[in-house]
Amino acid sequence: MRVTSVELHQKLGQTIDMARLEPVTVTKHDRDHVVILSAEAYEALRQGTRRARLTSSLTAEERAQIAAGRMPTKADQRRFLAEMAAAMNAKDA
Repeated sequence: MRVTSVELHQKLGQTIDMARLEPVTVTKHDRDHVVILSAEAYEALRQGTRRARLTSSLTAEERAQIAAGRMPTKADQRRFLAEMAAAMNAKDA
């Protein structure tokens, strides 16, 4: 759901009620400004970013997926960064 900052001031109670059901994006000057979330949704986001596990708690499947992964070589990393820089420069031009 999206509301303007003016609508938020006019209908604060209704907007808060809606935010309990789904995030509400508040726009200002036709641009996203802030998002209002329920306390439960906010806490879920906070917990998600702090989620850490001991390696001993990983399942065999998770360990296999980690073992199958590979780090890019330094050359691959440099090539990727050069491609990203070129794309950004082309966008700015």
